[in-house]
Amino acid sequence: MDIQHQFPSVHWIWGGGISFVYEIHPRIVVKVPKSGEFEREQFQKEVKIYEIFSRCPPCPYVVQCFFYTDNGIFLEYMRDVSLSSRIQNNHIRDQQTKIVTEVKKLEPLLLRKKWMNDLAQAVAFLESLNLAHGDLRPENILLDRDRLKLSDFDCTAEIGTDFEACIAPYGRLLSGNETSQGRCGTSGFLGPRTEQFALGSLYYLINYGFEVYGDRCLTEDPKEHGPKVVDLLQNMEFPNLDGDLMIDNIIDRCWHNKYATVAELAAHTKTLLTEVTNSDSCDNVDQDHSTEDLSLKKAFCQDLEKRGLLQLLSLGEPEQIGFTFEWYRHTS
Repeated sequence: MDIQHQFPSVHWIWGGGISFVYEIHPRIVVKVPKSGEFEREQFQKEVKIYEIFSRCPPCPYVVQCFFYTDNGIFLEYMRDVSLSSRIQNNHIRDQQTKIVTEVKKLEPLLLRKKWMNDLAQAVAFLESLNLAHGDLRPENILLDRDRLKLSDFDCTAEIGTDFEACIAPYGRLLSGNETSQGRCGTSGFLGPRTEQFALGSLYYLINYGFEVYGDRCLTEDPKEHGPKVVDLLQNMEFPNLDGDLMIDNIIDRCWHNKYATVAELAAHTKTLLTEVTNSDSCDNVDQDHSTEDLSLKKAFCQDLEKRGLLQLLSLGEPEQIGFTFEWYRHTS
């Protein structure tokens, strides 16, 4: 049966590392796992995290889940690019070295501060559940216009477990004097140290317009740039901070593990919003996500599941089951 004939409002809009994403409604998408064993195992980890989230009031800084099963996670549609794409759109790069030679513009200062706080509040929410995201990087932060939310929880795990998805500059290897955090040369254990370090590097990206050491050649061979960054971060060598003093102070404290908890960091970032007026809606309250609205969206998703949508989407790769990739963004 032609899936697009039976479900004409379904569009394939994204392919991630472990899943495919389909738009099913102007404000809802569904993630379905790829067919590989590893991908399905990782997908089940994310399902379990959303199961934990379902026991709590919705966090406005985390991508909202409306309904989930073993074969699909129905989520709010963050209709714009990731933070990674948003930042990269303002880059001019050297084509040979891939180094950022110019940042065409930064986001407005108040918006940058708001994003910093939104991220801290999201990670503090996880911490309150004894969880660490475990893969904080710009590709896992989604935007809907200027609204920012944290997504992708397949690497999320309990605080104290091994930090597996350690990718520089959002993670660093431990040096010899950090044995309490894990063995030297490993990424150590998930917790406030790993989460605030990643946030510090994300804050640097947001406020400087490029990744840590992304604006300079560190080696003659561009392929050695990444390993050199790993070495510098392991030795706690960071680029100079010469921007907004309050923001730079937070970045520096994150990099040097000065916050005992992410909640303490979140309390600090909240002070950045004192300049924001009430009309700027700094609390990031989701007006569309009233209890009644959530119930309606859940019922909508459950109906699609009962009609066999997830079963059909699991039959093969998107192209194999009749889809072509398209960025289908509703403006309402």
